[in-house]
Order: sequence, then C-alpha cells, then structure tokens
Amino acid sequence: MSPRRIQQRRTKGWRKPEGAVSVTRSSKHGNHYRVVPVGRGYAVKDHHDEDWGHYPTIREARARAVRLYRFDVTDIDQGNIPLIQEELSGKDLMCWCPLDQPCHADVLLELANGDPR
Repeated sequence: MSPRRIQQRRTKGWRKPEGAVSVTRSSKHGNHYRVVPVGRGYAVKDHHDEDWGHYPTIREARARAVRLYRFDVTDIDQGNIPLIQEELSGKDLMCWCPLDQPCHADVLLELANGDPR
C-alpha cells in the first residue's frame, strides 16, 4: 500500500497509526502559510503575518497556501527535497486538514515518493 495522508484527530480513542509522521504547522515540515477567516472570505498569511491574497472559499485559500508551500520547497530551496525524501519516503503523513481539501502533506507525499509534479 502506498503512503497516504491521514487526518489527525483529537477524538477519544484515536491513535496515531504506527510509523506515521506528523507534518502539522508546528513540525519541521509544516506549512507556514495559514488560512484565516476575513470578513466573508479567507486570507492566506505567512509566519510574518504577511498577506498572500483573499479568497471567497476556504478551498481556494487552502489551494493557494499549498501552491505557495510547493513553490518554497521546490523552487526556492531545492536542497529540501533530498531531506524530505530521506525522512518521509514510504511513510504515511498526518495533518489536521480535511482529507477532501488541499493540504501541503500531499506535496510532501509527492516529493518524498518520487512524484514531484
């Protein structure tokens, strides 16, 4: 079975699957672009609180945050790719994002397992 993204949970009885790696914002591989509600839409902000755009839906904002993360990892600092492959290849990755929404863990899965799109 190929590596997959798992949604972390805080529900009683939920346990981290054996061998899975957390890639939440507070981790080494976390996405520093975050989605925040603004008025009737959503904004994408970075760790310096710089604004990277406003979007009418959370899905569009999440997609933008993932594109920015992909750009940072693949275009700006390509030295990260061998490290990502070494640390995450073959492992399931966990994040808080809903599985039906864009998530930077999908980028990490592609890069770690040899499918950089």
